[in-house]
Amino acid sequence: MMNGKDNNWILVVDDDTELAQLVAGFLETNGYKTKIENNGLKAVQTIITEQPALVVLDVMLPDMDGLSVCRQARYGYPGLEGTYDGPILMLTALDNDIDEVAGLETGADDYLAKPVRSRVLLARVRALLRRNPHEAPASLPRTEQQPEEKTEDEALIKFDDLVIDKKYQSAEKDGKVVDLTTAEFELLALLASNPGVICDREFISEHFAKLGYESSNRTIDLRVSRIRKKLGDDNNPSTRIRTIHGKGYLFVGDR
Repeated sequence: MMNGKDNNWILVVDDDTELAQLVAGFLETNGYKTKIENNGLKAVQTIITEQPALVVLDVMLPDMDGLSVCRQARYGYPGLEGTYDGPILMLTALDNDIDEVAGLETGADDYLAKPVRSRVLLARVRALLRRNPHEAPASLPRTEQQPEEKTEDEALIKFDDLVIDKKYQSAEKDGKVVDLTTAEFELLALLASNPGVICDREFISEHFAKLGYESSNRTIDLRVSRIRKKLGDDNNPSTRIRTIHGKGYLFVGDR
């Protein structure tokens, strides 16, 4: 565990002390520094005031549930200055698709059902931290901090008004940065890498499975909806990401 004031650490929030220690111990075994919080209200305070690199947040907490913790961290808590813009990975013991959608709607970046599989958890944590490479734990192995370099042509996807940078996990629309979560960026990059091609939900789910995600159809639809809104493409019908009913989604390139 760590006691320093740097933010190069992961906060694990779970009222199940034994499970929290197991998760934190596993992350530390893989090179991450961690801190544990068992109380929802204290977790909100810690998240906003100490700004950890990433938060692993259980949905079921006794005093303030994880959805409320996530919402307060994202949008502010009375008496605390600031909000939290870092990645939040939510955990739930409930096998319910509604919980996943609710978590994403409150500002979570990703969602993972219990019982947590260690390899999947690690893959999700690494994927989320790739969005913030300068905030990745200093103890992370060099091979993980510095993946093989891509050429500019491989890393950039360019259209008239949209530029997607896969190397730095960023997107710009009309020269302005688009604030996407990790999963939203991965989905946009996947669709934009296949302009003019219908990507069905099975293809999208398989792609995310390779990244350590488990995406339901509802989650995919919700993320597409959020991407459209952030791109200003939420008219009906959308012009950039079209819904092909009964098939999937089609990204429209420049004409």
